[in-house]
Formats: sequence, structure tokens, C-alpha cells
Amino acid sequence: MQAELDQRPFVPFRLHLVSGKTLDVNHSGEGWMLKRSILITRRRKNREASYNIVALINIERIERLDPHGSRK
Repeated sequence: MQAELDQRPFVPFRLHLVSGKTLDVNHSGEGWMLKRSILITRRRKNREASYNIVALINIERIERLDPHGSRK
């Protein structure tokens, strides 16, 4: 996980969780490693900050996304 966060140039990625949910990390600085989890931060359109903390054990896989923003 740390290698994905440290990638230069940054490559956006999607976390697929064991619950079936997904979380995207679109920009450098949105993801931070904690001891056994990852903190994902972002600004909403209304400028309010939001965040998710996900235990590493709950991540099923990581999908790299198109760095130019064209997604399926």
C-alpha cells in the first residue's frame, strides 16, 4: 500500500474492500498509511472535508486507474 501512495508520478487507484464497496484515491496526498490501516481524505464539492479509515485486512485488492481520468 505504501508503494502505491509513494508512486511518482502518482497513479490513481481504487481499493476493493471485502464488503464489496470501493474507495478511490485520485490524488497524491489523499491517502496516508497508519499502523494497520489507511486514512483516505478528500474535499467535497461543498468544501467540507471527509475521510475514511480502512483496516488493511479489509482490502481485497487494489486496481490502478487511468491517470488521465478516463474510466469505464
